[in-house]
Amino acid sequence: MTYTMKIESFPAKEFLVIKGFANLYDTDIDKSAIDENVWGIIRKQFSDSSVECLKKEAGSENVYMLFCNTCKRDDVNKCYTCSYDIACENYNHNSSNKFTSVILRACDYLSFDCTFDNETLLSDAHESTDMLFWGDNGWLKEKPFVCAIDYPENSGKGYAQIEQYTPFDIDATKLNMKIWYPILPQSE
Repeated sequence: MTYTMKIESFPAKEFLVIKGFANLYDTDIDKSAIDENVWGIIRKQFSDSSVECLKKEAGSENVYMLFCNTCKRDDVNKCYTCSYDIACENYNHNSSNKFTSVILRACDYLSFDCTFDNETLLSDAHESTDMLFWGDNGWLKEKPFVCAIDYPENSGKGYAQIEQYTPFDIDATKLNMKIWYPILPQSE
């Protein structure tokens, strides 16, 4: 993987989304079968024309994934259930009966622009940047910022991690990925 990173400021943005979810399991849980289920659902939404309908209604060709706009702890299953939505920026400003509107507030983001030229599946690509961002020697440990989606009180309040994959093909092994992590200054 090769990458560049920078801080970008975004104004508030409205997206139309196909609602989805992902579970972030505690470290003692085997999650491989569960993760494949999430990607299987996304694969189906691309093949059944749901994504094409979303693009048309929003007036956008760019498809994103919005991660963790909402997140709730599930102690029974030892995980956090987080939104993981297929999204298009709503350039047409349509309200929709088919799709949900999500508004992200103006925010600074740390962005990673990455190229994967080896056998990396889309479902695994974000793990490398997650380590660069959150890992033991990650960017967040050394800077005076916090990640907005790390705090339960921010759930549903206009913050999400934004992901864009080119091609947006779950089975691609060579891809470009741009990922934006919402950051806020640390409180004193």
